[in-house]
Amino acid sequence: MERGWRLAGSVTGPLSTATLGASPSGHAPDVPYSPLYDDVYHAAAGAWPQARHVFLGGNGLPARWQGQPRFTVLETGFGLGNNFLATWAAWLDDPARCDQLVFISVEKHPLTQADLRQVHAISGLPADDPDAGRRAELGARLADAWPVLTPGWHQRRFADPSRPGQAVILMLGLGDVAELLPGLMAAVDAFYLDGFAPAKNPEMWQPDRLARLNRLAAPGATAATWSSARPVRDGLAQAGFVVARAPGFAGKRDMVRAAFRPRHVPEPAPGGLWPAPHADARRAVIVGAGLAGCAAAWALCRQGWAVTLLDRHVAPASEASGNPGGLFHSVLHNEDGIHARAHRAAALATWTVVQQAVRDGVAGSGQGLLRLDARQNAADAGALLTRLGLPPDHVQWLDQGEAVARTGIPVPSGGWFFHQAGWVHPAGLAAWFLDQARSAGCDGAALQWRGEAEAASLRRTEAGEWVICDMAGQPLAQAPTVVLACAHTLPGLIVGLPEAHACAAPPVLPVRGQVSWGSQLPGQRQPAVPVAGSGYALGLDAHTLLFGATTQHHDADPAVREADHRHNLQQAVRLGAVSSDGAGDPLAHDLLPHGLHGRVGWRATTPDRLPLVGALPWSDNRLSRLASRARRDQVRLIPRERNARGGLYVLSGLGSRGITWSTLAGELLAHWVTGSACPVEASLRDALDPARFLARQHRQQG
Repeated sequence: MERGWRLAGSVTGPLSTATLGASPSGHAPDVPYSPLYDDVYHAAAGAWPQARHVFLGGNGLPARWQGQPRFTVLETGFGLGNNFLATWAAWLDDPARCDQLVFISVEKHPLTQADLRQVHAISGLPADDPDAGRRAELGARLADAWPVLTPGWHQRRFADPSRPGQAVILMLGLGDVAELLPGLMAAVDAFYLDGFAPAKNPEMWQPDRLARLNRLAAPGATAATWSSARPVRDGLAQAGFVVARAPGFAGKRDMVRAAFRPRHVPEPAPGGLWPAPHADARRAVIVGAGLAGCAAAWALCRQGWAVTLLDRHVAPASEASGNPGGLFHSVLHNEDGIHARAHRAAALATWTVVQQAVRDGVAGSGQGLLRLDARQNAADAGALLTRLGLPPDHVQWLDQGEAVARTGIPVPSGGWFFHQAGWVHPAGLAAWFLDQARSAGCDGAALQWRGEAEAASLRRTEAGEWVICDMAGQPLAQAPTVVLACAHTLPGLIVGLPEAHACAAPPVLPVRGQVSWGSQLPGQRQPAVPVAGSGYALGLDAHTLLFGATTQHHDADPAVREADHRHNLQQAVRLGAVSSDGAGDPLAHDLLPHGLHGRVGWRATTPDRLPLVGALPWSDNRLSRLASRARRDQVRLIPRERNARGGLYVLSGLGSRGITWSTLAGELLAHWVTGSACPVEASLRDALDPARFLARQHRQQG
């Protein structure tokens, strides 16, 4: 399952959208046509009938997904989305359907949202056609959820309210299949090999590319395609598929069906994608109920797992996640490297969640955020955005005048306006995650909360279960899988592990921060959207301004300090959220303004400012006793504290961007634990892997 993982690369570069043109002579006039490829998107006999015959029928669906907890499809060309919509409709119509249908698809030239909406609003089908109404309904839902067109993977979940715990998950990869598939980590049950004809789009059908599908194929996987070209058949055979011809669709003589029958299936890499644990082992204990722990509980419960959430406080989100508000947003770098791409993926995932949480009553807003940049000018900003290929509906440059108009306060410079950004109440978001987790299971009991339960140690039973104990050594909870989401206190739990299960403690350090807020402060101005840059300021409501924050290393003082209030006020003045003119200057007096409040918390940070998400690696002592001298300079080759029943995982180090990271970190953690498809490309997964520090150490040692 892990063959060829070194091929994982980055997904960068501009996207070009699809253009729909009028069909020239020789093509069916009512079928959508691509001038770029000089080909139609589907057969004249209909997209949905073609999808049912070639892709669903060719893969033995829906019968093969029936009764399964999860079934994964991979399509090589999303196009107009008809194969996805037809598969979704078949899933909805099947009373014995799987709980989770994961549909992964890649598209190099995606439609704009407007074009997608138009294509499916005008179905091209007769009004009495049974597919017409369903296609319009599902097409509209797809268009409503259409992502901003940035490179990489975008995940959308379409739940069925009538069946709790059941959903279709679309994982849409925008970019070249040659870049996206090598970085995909998934166990695929059915392949839809689609795309424009090999003569029109040869890159899609290269035999060596098809031959590497074995890396993604789950046991018993199948494949189907309308193309019966010899190179296609040869590529599938080379990948370990048994290939057979079958009657084609709408007068086409042949299509291809294939079944995965490899001669050898290698063991998964220690830090790679493992199969899902057996149903009786799908239980986890999460230690720590800040945003990280609550997001992990949410993501695992949505995968059908039973979760027990422990925290030493009486209520969730009582420490670093207890501030009145916090920001989330993407970042821009001149080189669109790991940090920029990871933050962008995280911000987009959180924005989708925050929008729903705000609709459900959580305080916050997803209406955008301005990040000031006094060193930038309009010409250089435009050149950077063109080179990175990021669309204006994700990020745009505003000069100072435009920035003042957008924020409603006299900001001192222009800046970057991120549309998929904003602020949210962290504890409210944490509570929302837990509400969603509770409703994820069919019996409503997927989540158990235990407050005032301080974990002090871990031990392993002979049956292979982890037991979490309190200060007196008494058990608090046990399960095959444990997730440590306890911020900077997690090294203490790891250090006490017995030698047989000793793990390397990742570097997590606490950084003190104080925020300030108040209403009707002297010179106070309420920004229409949050403003960041050497601090931040946001309006919690029409009257209350939140601003800050300090950053202090090696500082354990829990008291709210006047000096920190003054530092935060200076930042608010620099941002234009507080006036410093005349008698209204809040810093012109010895006494701080009346009604100023503050809060102190400690962020869990890492040396490279990226979170820790994944299975804990073995300690150096354990690694040194291995008989083999396998490489330790690659994260996926480093042994982990995990087995077929479960393991020991960490989700921590979210730092000052805890809200931004929360959603994606939870989903990535669920991928590690459950064997579901990875929500980001492998290079980003590796960058967040807790074993990365060990791998760097071994590379430095040569």
